[in-house]
Amino acid sequence: MQYSALEQMLMNSIKEVQIKLGYEKEPIRFYYPERALVNILKIREGSPQETKAAMEGFKEYVKERLGDIRITKSQERFCFEIPQEGIEYVYYHKKDNGFLKEFIETVEKTNTTLEDILKVFHKFADGKVTCIKSQEEDFDYIIFFEDSSIDNYRYYIKFHGNHATYHRFLSEDAADMGI
Repeated sequence: MQYSALEQMLMNSIKEVQIKLGYEKEPIRFYYPERALVNILKIREGSPQETKAAMEGFKEYVKERLGDIRITKSQERFCFEIPQEGIEYVYYHKKDNGFLKEFIETVEKTNTTLEDILKVFHKFADGKVTCIKSQEEDFDYIIFFEDSSIDNYRYYIKFHGNHATYHRFLSEDAADMGI
């Protein structure tokens, strides 16, 4: 099982919320499609027993750092509820390289351009950045670092008049979704 990869994904999501909204010592819920968890944990899809065992094992694996997380399933999605102590742990122990904070600040500015966003990527990657014009209506560009050790997400950018929005996905999840 790839418990560390799932833990890292949850911590990254908590950190993203803390950057956007500030630090609040209160539980946070994240929802992930079952397929994304199958990918990240490297388990067989369609095996409810294996998935249930993986979720129980994961809860024990992260208990010391994230506390007694609660995991529930509804249809094809899992909900991870991270308690206050897990949120606090991430705030005090999860340091980032500054990229995500600067990226979010740039995207949230009025009249942000593609060039503004690419400057942030290049600042952290010494020019090793991929930017693809999206064929999907929902996104204008897909941007990511060629070196996934900097940041292993793909950023899907959409420009709406005088502002931009983004979604970020792990590369495997993006491929599964066909985007």
